[in-house]
Amino acid sequence: MLYLNFSVKKSKKAKTAIVITALAIAAAIIFCAASACGKSKIPDTAERAGAGEYSLKVSDEAGARSFLKGFNIEEVLEKTGEEKIIIPQKFNAVYEKYNELQKQIGLDLTRFKGKSALKTTYRIKSERAEYAVLLTRSGRVIGGHLTSLRYGRGNLPLG
Repeated sequence: MLYLNFSVKKSKKAKTAIVITALAIAAAIIFCAASACGKSKIPDTAERAGAGEYSLKVSDEAGARSFLKGFNIEEVLEKTGEEKIIIPQKFNAVYEKYNELQKQIGLDLTRFKGKSALKTTYRIKSERAEYAVLLTRSGRVIGGHLTSLRYGRGNLPLG
């Protein structure tokens, strides 16, 4: 509990003004802290049309394998790469198209513009592609796609 103890040898109006000012400052601090926390929290789940809600938590390689299995990836053969990336502050046409892939599985990179993420590539066994790429931040998947890593072939959504 917060106690304010001060001595003012002024009028009752001055004391009231000081108390109101202190309360306003405290309210502003609480509001700003709550707003910042709400914006930076990454959700634990997302919802995919036709498949329902799924977990975004991926804290290690076993978690990534489990996550990909939820998208009918038959087998994760090996992790082939990992690098830190920055999601662009402003999306060009390529990133807008890439974000449309994310929206197909209930994700959206818009809230992560200008933020860092970890891009991890896995060689997979799947009829649709040879590699899966996951973008993670704070132990949560924020994006991902399937690819063949061949020039001229586009990325596919995870689901």
